Amino acid sequence: MNYTITAFDAATARQAILALWQRNLPDASADRYPWLYESGLAAGFVLRSNGGEPVGAAGLMRRDFLAFGQPLTAGQAIDLNVDREHRTVGPALGLQRAVVGAVHSGEVRIAYAFPNQLSEPVLRRVGYRPLGDLQRWVKILSLRAVFRRWGWPNWLSRSVAVWADPLLPQRRPPRQDRLDQELRAAEVESFDDRFDRLCHRAANQFPILGQRGSAYLTWRFSRCPNQHYRALVLAKPDGELAGYAVFGRREETMHLADFLVADLRHLDPLLSAFLRLARREGAQTAVTLYLGSPAVREALRRLGFWQRPSGRKAMVYEKERALPPTASQPDAWHLTGADIDTDE
Repeated sequence: MNYTITAFDAATARQAILALWQRNLPDASADRYPWLYESGLAAGFVLRSNGGEPVGAAGLMRRDFLAFGQPLTAGQAIDLNVDREHRTVGPALGLQRAVVGAVHSGEVRIAYAFPNQLSEPVLRRVGYRPLGDLQRWVKILSLRAVFRRWGWPNWLSRSVAVWADPLLPQRRPPRQDRLDQELRAAEVESFDDRFDRLCHRAANQFPILGQRGSAYLTWRFSRCPNQHYRALVLAKPDGELAGYAVFGRREETMHLADFLVADLRHLDPLLSAFLRLARREGAQTAVTLYLGSPAVREALRRLGFWQRPSGRKAMVYEKERALPPTASQPDAWHLTGADIDTDE
């Protein structure tokens, strides 16, 4: 069967793409479409059969990075889906070739993706290379979470956790100098220009860093249709930010969606402040996704997070090596939920 692939107009294609999502991406909410494709930074491609019916689609969400101090235009490959009766290799390959066409045209320098196990072989055939495994980091805040997983009834889990939780090891950050002790943690209601300045300073710590200015953070988190997010900042005496954490709660789990510091010495106190808040609010577990710096991974371990697989890899597509060789190492990156289009 012959297929055609064309870019779609976000306003006029909404119903057709939502119908595809309903068939192939049932977990994708309808509100996500205008957020990404109408008010956001995503462009889409539609796959049509001989009769002109939409039978598949894919998107590319623009994401600006700083790479070794220089601006880097990138795009995340998103929303690859094909109707069941058309799920041969050809249609999916065609959609991904349309997506990476933005790299060959110069619209973006690189494309990246977090495919699941089904779509990973397609991306490999198109030319994406693996960067590393996106890891899920989990910290137990209350043993109720463990007891419930064992199948204990709620009343018993709650009763036993009352005396068992104090026995959980409390990891504490290393001693901080006087300046660090003057840092103050507080929640903020919006992302202001202090976040722009923090991102610029943080580029010295993370060679490849997705831009985390106030405009992007407002779109990604404040306007996200699927999750209510809050922001916790670590502020210096002059009001400037030493770091921030963005998080949202789902049932008994506090999801740390994004975090950033300009000085890695401030990561321990930032994460500790987040964990204290999570405990105060009765969360049973804290979870974050991360791929990147060994220093960040070590801080997570130091504070009691356990590393678990997420089932997804980070993959990168370049034309003629747009990035230096050191960029092929995951340690050079800082990838969190802020760099992903979904709220997992």
